[in-house]
Amino acid sequence: MPALMRLMSTYGGRLARFAALLGLGGQLAGCQSQPDAEAASPPPVGHYEGSLTVAGQPEIRAALDIRHPSPGHYEAELTVPALGTLSFVADTIFFRDKQLQLKRPARPGQVLTLTREGDFWRGSLQLDSTRAEVILLKRGAPTPSTYRVEELPQDNGSAWLYAPSDTGTPGAALLLLPDAATAPAAPLWADALAREGFIVLVLPAADSAAAPAETPRLQTALQLLRDTPGADTASIGVWAAGGRAAVMAQVLATPDGQRPAFFVAQNATVDAAGREAFRALKQRKLPVLGLYGGSAATQQMVALRNALGGRRATVHTYRATGPDLLVAGSISPGFGPGLPTEIVEWLRGATAQ
Repeated sequence: MPALMRLMSTYGGRLARFAALLGLGGQLAGCQSQPDAEAASPPPVGHYEGSLTVAGQPEIRAALDIRHPSPGHYEAELTVPALGTLSFVADTIFFRDKQLQLKRPARPGQVLTLTREGDFWRGSLQLDSTRAEVILLKRGAPTPSTYRVEELPQDNGSAWLYAPSDTGTPGAALLLLPDAATAPAAPLWADALAREGFIVLVLPAADSAAAPAETPRLQTALQLLRDTPGADTASIGVWAAGGRAAVMAQVLATPDGQRPAFFVAQNATVDAAGREAFRALKQRKLPVLGLYGGSAATQQMVALRNALGGRRATVHTYRATGPDLLVAGSISPGFGPGLPTEIVEWLRGATAQ
């Protein structure tokens, strides 16, 4: 039988208590202690360095860390410094007969498949329709872990929690609510923010957003983040995209609405109701960041800026990107110019207030 190694979980008990409230249809994907499988076929722990190569493209440096934090528990992390959208922490490790497979959480088209040859790993990284050849050589002990990821299966998809491994210092957290256009990029943004110390909870995409559905979902998700180890309960915010951004502004603007530490509105369509909601958030002095991708968003960008106070409002348009704030690349999409740095800096400023 293949050895299936689940990542070590520090959040399982807390997440399980909120599973029913989030409408989960499946079981929490937690860690599994498997001493028999471990003894028969343990993944080789270590830090491996090498390259990714796509035909006709320059090679890209990459690293793989396989960690064994406790008996029966393994972690694996792929890092690609020059193209950060390819970096990820796996939630599950498959290892059998020198064959290693890592699947990226929430990105089923991204799979790393390797074969062990002494101190080398050789294989490929499948990127949807693109395939990169991979070769990695063991360089020593694994580096410390960056973050861990947990899956919350639901009837309409899975929610994913990205939380830094170091929970000793309280840090900011955010709820990420994508629409269909931004859902494929959501795990890329979650990875980038988790590497900067943020806790990120990604809920399944939804295009038909409505306040009656979003309100209880928001309440439950924010409570989950407050109960996550390492979260600063005074620095928890919301990032919503598309139709969910305007609806979320209305939810937050109600007198008895939630009081997050900040709000990021991505590609928000600002109609009359949305304009009044954003004005209410401005009057409440809630830090709001507006983000728009693509060249066709200028009109909506101006509408949001006016609702938030004109030129003093923080609204950015990244015309070189798509709605997901990514730019096309020869191997994989990358973050738009200035990203994710500009968003990270704004989040840190908003949570420091």
